[in-house]
Amino acid sequence: MLMYELAKAGDEFISLADVSAAQRVSQGYLEQIVIPLREHGLVQGKRGFGGGYRLARPAAEITVGEIVQVAEGPVAPVKCVHEDFSGCDCPDDCKAKHVWQKVGNAIEGVLNSITLQDLVEGTVHIETKGDIDHE
Repeated sequence: MLMYELAKAGDEFISLADVSAAQRVSQGYLEQIVIPLREHGLVQGKRGFGGGYRLARPAAEITVGEIVQVAEGPVAPVKCVHEDFSGCDCPDDCKAKHVWQKVGNAIEGVLNSITLQDLVEGTVHIETKGDIDHE
């Protein structure tokens, strides 16, 4: 939600106190999360009067997947979903890990398909396959 607020602000610097108030998130948490976002080139900081944070790149070039990766690490439904299946204690012929890998890839695909600009413009559309008709 920090990145969303920065995207809404455009080129303006916005304080973490303002983001905290707008999103009802503790300022302490925002101070922790902004560090890796800055280190990975997603945000720029400015100290002093009129300072705060803003996006380092246009909102259309930053995906939700990139933000989640930086802030939380790899998105995986189970730990053995890593490409080399490291950390997986399953037998070599385990079929479930391939299912979970496909689920993980689908999650990444969705997150990487949504940009901050999409969120600001409200153009994120969720399509589901096989909706159940409850008549």
